[in-house]
Amino acid sequence: MKKPIYFAGINFFIALILCTTNAGAQNKKSVTISTGNEHIVKSEFNQKPYHLYVSLPKNYSTKDTIHYPVLYVLDGKFSYGSFKSTREMLDLAREIKNVIIVAIENECETDTDWLVARHFDLTPSFIPSQDTLWGKILQIPQDRLKSGGAPLFLNTLEKDIIPYIEKNYKTTGDRGLSGHSLGGLFTAYCLLNKPSLFTRYGINSPSFWWNSNEMLATVNTNSDKLSGSKARIFFSVGALEGDMMVNPLKTFVESLKNKNLNGVQMTVQIFDAETHVSVTPVSGCRTLKVLYGSAVN
Repeated sequence: MKKPIYFAGINFFIALILCTTNAGAQNKKSVTISTGNEHIVKSEFNQKPYHLYVSLPKNYSTKDTIHYPVLYVLDGKFSYGSFKSTREMLDLAREIKNVIIVAIENECETDTDWLVARHFDLTPSFIPSQDTLWGKILQIPQDRLKSGGAPLFLNTLEKDIIPYIEKNYKTTGDRGLSGHSLGGLFTAYCLLNKPSLFTRYGINSPSFWWNSNEMLATVNTNSDKLSGSKARIFFSVGALEGDMMVNPLKTFVESLKNKNLNGVQMTVQIFDAETHVSVTPVSGCRTLKVLYGSAVN
């Protein structure tokens, strides 16, 4: 008997949790990132402090008039180091354009705090049954895990984080957003609900299974917001992530294509032999190449 789609890929999420838990086994506190520029911005919407880790282009200078696009990256605790080092390698061969990278992370003391914070921020709707299920899987007390904070986090991005970065760094109006897993879900949420905020999107291994594929329904109701959009979107998933992850992504992309959004440019990549965890560095590299490649407008 074939397993339901929901459970087909659940082992990869468990592997992700084991990976993060083991990474913090010797030191339960969040990794402190001391390279680059680090800032803390408190949200006026959910009252949470966010750490911003900023990596600047090699030739960035306050003494010239050159301004740069910005790529905002979610789950900064794990993504910042990977994106920063990948960008520096690509820069050596001039394979991508100069871009400011801003990794965003919650202020968390433990891995459990991190899981609770991102579960709230990155999910678009309050689904108590999912909170209960994932609370059991992650061994988190039921009263701590709560979903549905994406609207507040989107407001935080638009009204608090982006204005802070644009006030303190030399930026253009060209903004990108990239996320993995629940971060990919949130990135798609931004695309469909506030498409004017970003022009480039890295939607990697998105958790489109959330709330019975809520994002697919949103394509049908919100696609008019993308009319006239010039968005460039990179979609990716690991081939070994299972039907739970791969099929909803394919369906989402096809649904967007059927809307005849002529200005929207989409690239899709299914990475062979990659799981939900192992795909993260390669999808991050390809996100930079597709969204900021030297031949990209």
